[in-house]
Amino acid sequence: MKRLVFYFIFAIIPVFTLSAQPKHEMRGVWLTVNHALDWPKNAVQSTADIDRQKADLDRMLDRFEKAGINVIFFQVRFSGNVIYPSLIEPVSEYFNSEHTNYDPLAYAIEACRRRRMECHAWMAVYPVGNSTVKKGKKRYAAPVPPRYKGIAKSYNGGLYLDPGNPQTTDYLLRLIREMVSAYDLDGVHFDYIRYPTGSGQFPDNDTYRRYGQGKTKAEWRRENINRFVYAAYDEVKALKPWVQVSSAVVGMYNTLPTVTHRHWTAFHNVYQDPADWLQKGKHDFVVPMMYYSGDLFFPFVDDWQERSGGRFVVPGLGLYQMDAKEFGWEPDVLLEQIRYSRDRRTQGNVFFRALHLVENRRGICDEIVSRFYATPAVLPALTWLSRSIPATPQHVYACESDDSLLLTWDNVAISEMQEKTIFYNVYRSNTFPVDTTDPRNLIAARMENNSCKIPIDNRFGLEHYYVVTSYDRYHNESAVSAPVYTVNGKW
Repeated sequence: MKRLVFYFIFAIIPVFTLSAQPKHEMRGVWLTVNHALDWPKNAVQSTADIDRQKADLDRMLDRFEKAGINVIFFQVRFSGNVIYPSLIEPVSEYFNSEHTNYDPLAYAIEACRRRRMECHAWMAVYPVGNSTVKKGKKRYAAPVPPRYKGIAKSYNGGLYLDPGNPQTTDYLLRLIREMVSAYDLDGVHFDYIRYPTGSGQFPDNDTYRRYGQGKTKAEWRRENINRFVYAAYDEVKALKPWVQVSSAVVGMYNTLPTVTHRHWTAFHNVYQDPADWLQKGKHDFVVPMMYYSGDLFFPFVDDWQERSGGRFVVPGLGLYQMDAKEFGWEPDVLLEQIRYSRDRRTQGNVFFRALHLVENRRGICDEIVSRFYATPAVLPALTWLSRSIPATPQHVYACESDDSLLLTWDNVAISEMQEKTIFYNVYRSNTFPVDTTDPRNLIAARMENNSCKIPIDNRFGLEHYYVVTSYDRYHNESAVSAPVYTVNGKW
């Protein structure tokens, strides 16, 4: 069998300068396609545009890789358009052209995997476009696309799928089924999985009369969204049980007696009940959009943790607030939020928006890396999905190659539960046994190939032990391999 060599380039950071950091943590970013906020810069009109889009995305992902990001929430659906070839919804104008062989989602998945990052498909659920069009100085009602006939409502200038209509759930499940079946995704991530802002006037009296069954409208609306969530989770797991299901949810679940500021909540204002999804096992994690500071942030992190039901809570942080006129946060506000999230044992953070990290606005990316992401991290195990531990890598060998150390090992056998994909982690230490719980020893994570080329650097000492573990799509890690001992790159 031909061996594929993985060339791993890592930052050389003296281990004695690093503070204690977690080995298991989600470090995510929302990559926005809508309105070309993060990517792409230009729509596709030629093959040269396709090449430019790919190159721009690669540059962003390279930056994230260097920053230690391990999950990309990649926007694939917004305003009733998708970015991949679909039989159900039209392709966005940013990508739609005669060049039908270009599939941005397939490219993004492959590009993330090359950089050992997970790719989660980020979908806006209920908003599907504008309900008016502008002609001259006037606006007129826009025709409802035939695919939404009977299930969409016009509200406040927008077109929204009606969560109270059972056919809405059927439609969305078809879309999810199409995407999850066709692509090797790591997760499906829902957004706008709620009634629209100011939804007291949302025009759903007709569906409430038909389907309300004696419930209050608030109860009925929450049950409508819950019903979709349960069905979507079950659909995804029936197709591919390792694909994670999550949502970006309103940052404050409910009011707290200790918080006197007025604020909107998921439960009361938009009829969203993520605590129910977590506690009933119908979500793997939630990402509360916690774009506020002070007592509108810290106590709500604690509240989410208490409501997690043993699933994951990953606070989403608003990097864009550094630019917002009404806030203009200093970077230290966000750095303290990362610290607090970690101290309260959440499972990490997700950042909005991607461009703020890529451009290192006000030095925020450098600060995050130096203070919090100086060592690599792997994702927390999804133990409720699988506790099956993958096999231990065998026959680890080392040899010198172009001033580097080349490690190779046998591919491990893959069980049905691990779904035909296995990854590898490589650790190095100048003491034995190698402590694989210490992220400072983790030098290469989530590698798909069974080879690793490591630059020889004597700043880490002359004597080293190397071990390899396997790592599955549920983030379960094997026992360590037998060690390889080297002296100045020789074994």
